[in-house]
Amino acid sequence: MNKTFAVALSALSLLVVAVLMWPDAPSGEDGAHMNGTAGRSASSESRFPWETSDRTVSAPATLDQLRAQPNGRLNLSASTRDVLDTFLSEHPVAAPDVIAAQFRDAAKAHLREPALSEAVDLMTRYAAYRDALRASQTQPAPAPNIAPELAAILKLQQASALREQFLGSEFKDALYGQEEQVQRYQLARQQILSVQGMSEQQRPGELAALAREYPREVVEAAEGALPPP
Repeated sequence: MNKTFAVALSALSLLVVAVLMWPDAPSGEDGAHMNGTAGRSASSESRFPWETSDRTVSAPATLDQLRAQPNGRLNLSASTRDVLDTFLSEHPVAAPDVIAAQFRDAAKAHLREPALSEAVDLMTRYAAYRDALRASQTQPAPAPNIAPELAAILKLQQASALREQFLGSEFKDALYGQEEQVQRYQLARQQILSVQGMSEQQRPGELAALAREYPREVVEAAEGALPPP
């Protein structure tokens, strides 16, 4: 991992813990929405400061895009998340277990066991994760005056921790694996570009070393999403 990025992550680790342990959001109308799932889409997670567009899909994903592997298990991919987001955006506010029951009724026309139960389990976890993420975004920031780049690192660490908590490693990696790598690369690259005192001769070498730490497809996706210099 790039040293500059690693230092920043270490400095913010305690802030991440503080955010995750922050008291629950107020009750009332906002509190009711913390337990619901309406109005959520693939672009509802807030963006990083330098991102120029939301994560979008060309057309709404449908349940018939869910697939089972030859062994009968659910086939997981980034597009699976689009299916979940579309379903959530089309259904009224409800607790995650209610959404999961509705999802089972709709998905059983497209999946058989064990893929069906795995898909329902994923939906239950995903709906709960989105509620927790939205709740965390409504809470007061513990450090409102930190630099934008460090705030972005904090946001990614917080979201990643929530994904691990609610989705588990397998679902998290399938739905967010490459996206998180892209974001971490962008954050590390931004840190290198913003380091004071680094010579223009040193900077290209640091950027090249960073690129070697990530798969080529991650670097290409990350740099393709950045605005032109």
